[in-house]
Amino acid sequence: MRHRLLALVLFTGCAPATFTFTPTSSVTSLPDNCPVEVVTSMPPEKNYQELGTLEFYSGTEPKTLDAFKKAVRDKVCTAGGNGAIATDNGTGKYTQGIVIKILPGTAKPLKPIKELPTQSQDTEKPPGT
Repeated sequence: MRHRLLALVLFTGCAPATFTFTPTSSVTSLPDNCPVEVVTSMPPEKNYQELGTLEFYSGTEPKTLDAFKKAVRDKVCTAGGNGAIATDNGTGKYTQGIVIKILPGTAKPLKPIKELPTQSQDTEKPPGT
């Protein structure tokens, strides 16, 4: 009996992360293998519609965005989303998120200035030089 209990504890410690999904708007599912983009910035630099929230449920909490994406991909697609905003819980683990649908005509990030404008040269010399 102890061996079975120990095996169960070890197995659940290595279980993949699962999340629950709570919709905040109507859901139209996409195929399970739909492309999903995961970001951490809030709000993302793109136009989007919020579809619902994700809460960590069981397994091992994701520590990387790739692990979070793998854990939530099916939920995001089932919810009709094509993206998620991941939230770090303060200990380096992603335990919450928002399912989003990135809308066409997304805003583009601002481009950095490549070269600063040159200032006109002052040819006047200070007094006493």
